[in-house]
Amino acid sequence: MSDERVTELLREAKALRYSRRGILKRAAALGLSAPAVSAALAASAAAAPGARNFGKAPAHLQGTKLNILAGTYFVPAGQEHYTQRAQAWGAENGVEVTVDYINWPDIQARIGSAVSGGAGPDIVEMRDTWPYLYYKNLVDLNDLAIRIGQERGGYFDWVTNTASVDGHWYSIPVGLSSAAYAYRTSYFEQAGVTDPATNFPKTWEELFAVGKNLKAMGKPIGQALGHSLGDPPNFCYSYMWSYGAMEVMEDGKTVAFHTDQFVDGMTKFVQGWKDAFDDTGLAWDDTVNNRAFLSDQISATINGSSIYIAAQDPEDGNPDIAADMNHAGFPAGPAGRFNILGSWSYGILSYSPNQEAARAFLEWWSSPAEYQAWLEVQQGYIIPPVPQFAELPIYTEDPKLAPYLEVVEYGRNKGFAGPANQKSATVSSQYIIVDTFANAVQSGDAEGAIRRAAQQLERIYSR
Repeated sequence: MSDERVTELLREAKALRYSRRGILKRAAALGLSAPAVSAALAASAAAAPGARNFGKAPAHLQGTKLNILAGTYFVPAGQEHYTQRAQAWGAENGVEVTVDYINWPDIQARIGSAVSGGAGPDIVEMRDTWPYLYYKNLVDLNDLAIRIGQERGGYFDWVTNTASVDGHWYSIPVGLSSAAYAYRTSYFEQAGVTDPATNFPKTWEELFAVGKNLKAMGKPIGQALGHSLGDPPNFCYSYMWSYGAMEVMEDGKTVAFHTDQFVDGMTKFVQGWKDAFDDTGLAWDDTVNNRAFLSDQISATINGSSIYIAAQDPEDGNPDIAADMNHAGFPAGPAGRFNILGSWSYGILSYSPNQEAARAFLEWWSSPAEYQAWLEVQQGYIIPPVPQFAELPIYTEDPKLAPYLEVVEYGRNKGFAGPANQKSATVSSQYIIVDTFANAVQSGDAEGAIRRAAQQLERIYSR
């Protein structure tokens, strides 16, 4: 019955000339599954006259098995959609496709174990600079990645600078989950901010001052400082840069981390943590702050748009919180305003006996119809790696989501002012920057935490 209703919706959309966004809105009103509707749209586009056939697996691959390793989605509909479409492609091509979703911090350990053992997933999801760590164990996808990029208007520089290995592609970039401050408008007003939508704190010191009032109200700011891939580095790298410090200078060798300005900034943060933040954030990963916000425990937190999307869910969300929410870009420090920008990507491990099928799948999944449907199901949570999709209504219709695209105006790669490379990927993987903040909070010794981290950076960047 559900399939018949989806088919009827597509007929209605064609007759009334709905936009894709209009179709998805109509589907929500009818109680239809967004992944099912997006899958039907993708199939319809692929079957249209003149549509290009991406990724049809060779006939001799009938019976092949293909396993994909990816991080758990923070927009569940996106995960459901990806699984359904991957298995639909598998059924069409006689390939048994399975997808394993695991917590973000566990992805790298699983990849490392697979590489060491020479067995495991065929396709792996990687975060920003990871291709520098694993490119010797990845299938060369340079020709495919370049063609996909060229056909979509070329990759943004922040994509090429992070997901490629010195301009050579061993994986297919897919964009990233951007970050901004999600906050409760009413709480910020109670804390003394007039019209938070236009007057959200512009500097970190202003945020700490407002946060002191918020914490006194029982609604502190939430910030994860544990070993996780999203929220902790998004805050720590951004704050570090805003106080003039960096892992390394433009020469890629000279560490510029232990500076007077950064020590001053870290001292302010240590006090700000006591005054304004939820004390348990030292142990948080990328999931705890989402739950804390949606359960009304905190007033603000750095996050992707997934909290807002979850709050809007008509069945399991909280419409009152969604209505009271807004988003803002990161505050600035004395050196400016910054954020991390680095594309995720999918690569094929070179030990895989199923490389042909894996390549065919990635080519198919990167086709415009499939990729756009995936973006739309996630409602703007993922920023695309190419200009072709940047003007979709999911990014432009809701003004509350504007800060997530604005990050491209003040983003930097890990390793700045040097290039994103194997050394910066190593620093990130070892959580050196994040641990500096956690150690400073725990010890109360800002200068000591920075000095010890600078010594670690010296050892890595002097190799």
